[in-house]
Amino acid sequence: MSLSFFLPLSTYPDPTPTDSLVRAFDMAAAMGGEVTALVHEVDIGEVQNVLADALVNISGMIAAAEARSHAAAKPLIDEVNHLAHRFQIGVTVRTVRSRPEVAAALFAERARTFDCSLLMPLASSDDQAMVAEAVLFGSGGPAWLFPAGEFTSHLASAAVAWDGSRAAARAVRDALPVLSVVKHVTILCATDDKPVEPASVGALQDFLRHHDVAAEVHLFNRSERGIGEALQQAAVDSGAGLLVMGAYGHSRIREFVLGGATRTVLANRRLPIFMSH
Repeated sequence: MSLSFFLPLSTYPDPTPTDSLVRAFDMAAAMGGEVTALVHEVDIGEVQNVLADALVNISGMIAAAEARSHAAAKPLIDEVNHLAHRFQIGVTVRTVRSRPEVAAALFAERARTFDCSLLMPLASSDDQAMVAEAVLFGSGGPAWLFPAGEFTSHLASAAVAWDGSRAAARAVRDALPVLSVVKHVTILCATDDKPVEPASVGALQDFLRHHDVAAEVHLFNRSERGIGEALQQAAVDSGAGLLVMGAYGHSRIREFVLGGATRTVLANRRLPIFMSH
């Protein structure tokens, strides 16, 4: 069965950097998948305040922003097609226009009919977190989060963050197609974070073994570090090219609150992360 990957790409206020795209296509090809890229262009709309437009030429500023957004789409599309040819995988490229403030929600909605999303780093950390949060908690499916710059990326070894929670269990189940092709899997448990029942760790090993995935357990101490930072460091130390973990978040009356590990990973990725809510 071929997996379907959704790749959202932004053109505004800055285009999605293309540096990490090669790693995303490499991973998709290794999984035998096909990629659908959705390139978002901004459609800001007409100015309602005639006086303000006359004073500062808002219409001209909007037209210039939309033109920059449209121009930034072509290099992204060209790179996607180039990488699809290089890795010999199927690709579909679509474009969509909307107001910039609804782009993240639009990505989440379109991601609902794919097996997994591929989330690239963005120039703005705020925009990066906004898109990732929307897709993770609004698409109903898992996502691969790729870092910027140089990083280790491979499927020879993967790490699984485990604390016995619902989110961690969901991530493991969603990641089974990935873990089944990984040669070496390490289960990571922090000994000084939330208590983890040894029985649940053994049960996880049994569950993975049932799916022909052998996994060893590594206990680590997060010490004074945040759990998100400590998990990523433990994964890197284990030689993993991928970290599987659950995405934690819950709604309050007027805000959405992320768990500490999730917040850290969305903002500061050190290796590819497979996340699921």
